Amino acid sequence: MKNKLFKGVYPASFSVYDENMKVIVPTVEKIAKWQLDNGVDGFYVGGATGECHVLPQRTRIEMLEVIKNAVGNRGHIFAHVGAGRMEDVIELTKHAEALGVDAISSLPPAMMPYYSDDEAVEYYKIIAKNTTKPIFAYVTPTIGNPVAFLEKVMEIDNVIGAKVTIRDCTVFQKVLQINGGDMNIFNGPDETMICGLALGADGAIGTTYNFAPKLAVGIYNDFNSCNIESARQKQNKLDSLIDYCIKVGRGACAYWKAYMTILGYDMGTNVAPGHTPTTEEIKKMEKDLLSLGLLDVQ
Repeated sequence: MKNKLFKGVYPASFSVYDENMKVIVPTVEKIAKWQLDNGVDGFYVGGATGECHVLPQRTRIEMLEVIKNAVGNRGHIFAHVGAGRMEDVIELTKHAEALGVDAISSLPPAMMPYYSDDEAVEYYKIIAKNTTKPIFAYVTPTIGNPVAFLEKVMEIDNVIGAKVTIRDCTVFQKVLQINGGDMNIFNGPDETMICGLALGADGAIGTTYNFAPKLAVGIYNDFNSCNIESARQKQNKLDSLIDYCIKVGRGACAYWKAYMTILGYDMGTNVAPGHTPTTEEIKKMEKDLLSLGLLDVQ
């Protein structure tokens, strides 16, 4: 099948920057090397986990360049180009194309149901006009009819698949049947990686794969080796970690990034009004994670 170009586990990379919105290059390089050493297949750069909706354009551009240089030929790079203005989307798309990334992706043009499904299809057509790279659409709950939407999107030149961030397994299964099954599909929700793989996803893109790459790769490898019980146990552990991170930070990106601080990485600051966890808060997180057996999962 010609569209199934990529597979495996891809962290949705955190953006790491200082108070001047400059990327902290040594941190990004160290994290990328560590994640690759733990078996990830590439990186999804500049998405929602990468704070695409709040970062300056220059920071997003620099972040992609730093990861591209750090990875070299050791992994694939998916550049997320979604932004609030179409002009910015086009600029990011052309930059990613010139940089030589492996694929382009984007969230739909709004995080809430502001645009219709047909308008979202037009959005991907504009992206396709500005790149020759393979394109991944992105299905979120803002898409009213994921199956009909992806049927139309797959008619666009260069679109080869999608990141599917929905938890309805029936809809997920129908998505995987589009285009005679010739779609490159990545599971979105971290907590359902094993479910997406069971339905036929080619891989997974997720936030927690940043600080638990070994665990995430273990789920993927166990499943594909038909060691289902081991994959299930690892998924349960990852889900416990997700539950804790959501509880402590109510899903705020700064608290997901704080796990990397606990692992010893300088994660810089966070865009206002986002709260940067204090030393005391991070110490409390470390103590909690240790007591829950969730600290050494990477």
